[in-house]
Amino acid sequence: MPTRIIALTILGLTLGFIVLMASVTLFVREPLPIVGANQTLLLHSTEITPQIRSSVAIDGSYRVDLTVEHAPEQSPDVQLRPSGGQPIPLDTGTDSRGAWSGSGQLTGPGRWELVLTEGNTREVLQFITRE
Repeated sequence: MPTRIIALTILGLTLGFIVLMASVTLFVREPLPIVGANQTLLLHSTEITPQIRSSVAIDGSYRVDLTVEHAPEQSPDVQLRPSGGQPIPLDTGTDSRGAWSGSGQLTGPGRWELVLTEGNTREVLQFITRE
């Protein structure tokens, strides 16, 4: 009888572990995009219409060049910040096509947020920078 209880306990723990590992896919909805040094990440708004397209380029020293392409009638407010933190200072301007551009220094790898505000609509595009 004690052998049967031990076997059922081990079976229950094993099945519980398998169910736990299989349920991870239910908790992770959409993985965040990851960008590393000397790479460019393209982000698109989904809540703001017409769509705003952004590109985030990072060099080896975590210097970031940000380009935000938007419709001529739009004038989005753009902020780049660590997740839940304060926005980093950006040197901003516009190019010949009217796209907004900015450059600044990321404080390091981790979760980052590109915050786009157009009128009353605010959209947060999250991504991860890796080492």
